[in-house]
Amino acid sequence: MSLVEESGGPIALRVVESADQLDASAATAELRLDVSEALRILPDRREVYAGQLCSNQQAVVAKRFLVHPKQARDWRREWDGLVQLNALGLSAPTPLCVAEEADGSAVWVIMARIEGAVSVQDAFLDGDSDERTELAQQLAKLVDAAHRAGVRQRDQHVDNWAWDGARLYLLDAGSIEFSKRALSERARLQDLAGICVTLGPEAECAFREAIRSKYLIDDQALKGRLLDELDGAIVALQTERARRYFKKTRRTCTEFVDTKADAYHALHLRQAAPELIEAFLSDPEALMLQGRRLKSGNTSTVQGFEYAGKAYVLKRYNKKPLMNRIRHLFSGSRALKSWSSSWVLEMAFIPTARAVAVYEDTRERLPGVRYLLMEQIEGRILPDYVESCGADLAQVEAVAEAFAQIWSALGRLRAAHGDLKATNLIVGPDGRLHLFDLDAFRFGLKANAFERGRAKDLRRFMQNWAGRPELVELFESKLREVSE
Repeated sequence: MSLVEESGGPIALRVVESADQLDASAATAELRLDVSEALRILPDRREVYAGQLCSNQQAVVAKRFLVHPKQARDWRREWDGLVQLNALGLSAPTPLCVAEEADGSAVWVIMARIEGAVSVQDAFLDGDSDERTELAQQLAKLVDAAHRAGVRQRDQHVDNWAWDGARLYLLDAGSIEFSKRALSERARLQDLAGICVTLGPEAECAFREAIRSKYLIDDQALKGRLLDELDGAIVALQTERARRYFKKTRRTCTEFVDTKADAYHALHLRQAAPELIEAFLSDPEALMLQGRRLKSGNTSTVQGFEYAGKAYVLKRYNKKPLMNRIRHLFSGSRALKSWSSSWVLEMAFIPTARAVAVYEDTRERLPGVRYLLMEQIEGRILPDYVESCGADLAQVEAVAEAFAQIWSALGRLRAAHGDLKATNLIVGPDGRLHLFDLDAFRFGLKANAFERGRAKDLRRFMQNWAGRPELVELFESKLREVSE
């Protein structure tokens, strides 16, 4: 339960450090803070809230650092980082104060809230062409200024950059490294790659173009070397980032909840409908009796149903023969792998069915029945969609381009789908292409395994169009374009 749910009113805090920017009416020994929204929760470590100071109604973001062996280090890094960013003239939230709770346990770092701020990725999605160009150029210029000042974000992701419609801001000061001189060539390369892998394809393309015109304008030789090495750095970083995120999907954090009970082990999306999760965990088989059967097979059964007006798919992984279960006793289940893989794909901007929860029956010594709950992808499977297009090659060409983008993103993950038939791709109503059925999905493969898996995937996909040479040529041409 977050503090917003627990709190019955304003929280009394004792100010222990303050900045000049803190209003005189608030800069007293005691501060009263009213929290209104939980922005991020890192269980047993850190919580982030939106709220306001009661003395002057100033909108703030307040980070609450809980009792933890590294509590003092964490809040000190956050506060000192904010102060340093402001001293360097880099665009960042204004630091206000550090305060303690009455019992001296939790420590709060409070900063001014950036009104109307959204993440960089949301700003790119919502903006028009001119706004995207301006945003990309501001990002390149702010990164350039940070690198010159010896500033590097150790935990790059889109939520660490905020856009208020006119100005870009650096966030999460606690994970920023400061050095006394400009960043080295290697550090610059790693930071640029870190930004690229957190941006969606269109945003990344705009940012990389902005680097050419707005970054290191006084050192073209260094910039040229960085641009030459950027693709290789992105691939290496994307693979490592995917491994870390894969592990993150298996534990309780801001996004996911891990539950271990006597009868089962489960993970679910924290933002999922609580009533749906309760029904799923209490009796997943009961949900298999709702809706309509989508697939009945020996290895799995798939059911579609609606809950609170939203469409879901529930996949049951049936028990396999005894010897097969013994062989896979110490390996992760297909359900659990699919759960984690779906989130890796989402992180890599590859559209797929969003996993909501996974359930493993643990009442038996050998692996038992597993269930994977997903949001349903609306649309038509790729072969049916292509058939419906008839002679309208423009629609098919758009889908071929979407497939090429997915193929390129899988390459950056060093991934193989394992069963890349056309019926495992769905075209949504908006024309987006979604990849699903991740039971055999693997990523971070070594060179030989990646090349074999990649070749197998491509053969399997092209087999779908064996009787349509014009489609084979179309897909191959789009794949060549993304590889150039």
